[in-house]
Amino acid sequence: MSERSGVHEVTIYRRWGRIESLVLDVAVTQLNEEAPFPDSGDLRRDLLDWAHAVAGQVKTREGFALFRALAAATSPLGGDQSGALAADAARYLRQRTAQMRLALDRFAAASGKLVSVAHILDVVLAPIYLRAIFGYEPPDTELEALVDRALATA
Repeated sequence: MSERSGVHEVTIYRRWGRIESLVLDVAVTQLNEEAPFPDSGDLRRDLLDWAHAVAGQVKTREGFALFRALAAATSPLGGDQSGALAADAARYLRQRTAQMRLALDRFAAASGKLVSVAHILDVVLAPIYLRAIFGYEPPDTELEALVDRALATA
């Protein structure tokens, strides 16, 4: 990998410490740049667009692999005894949720209704991932209902 990048291997390991951290950094950076959280000013529309994008991603081999890698890295059962990979994954996920936080803050200022990132993850994202993992329904089933529930119960 260092030959293709033109960067010495020592530099790569000094920056990322381990290959798993580098792979997570590349994947999440690409995700954040190519598919940032939508920010049209209409939170419902943005959440629907985001939910459709996530459901579409987990239906692909690559998207599901990224989800599994992040889940394994952040799980206490993930096998990373040092916790370094979990810390890296958490840092990368914070970048993603920061994008959401901006839209949620703008919605709160306009509507007076506070919605937390955790609430959106629990009500919208979790069912998408559970559907992808267990296959009891397609991940993109009833996304409007999930978003509407999240906004109604905030």
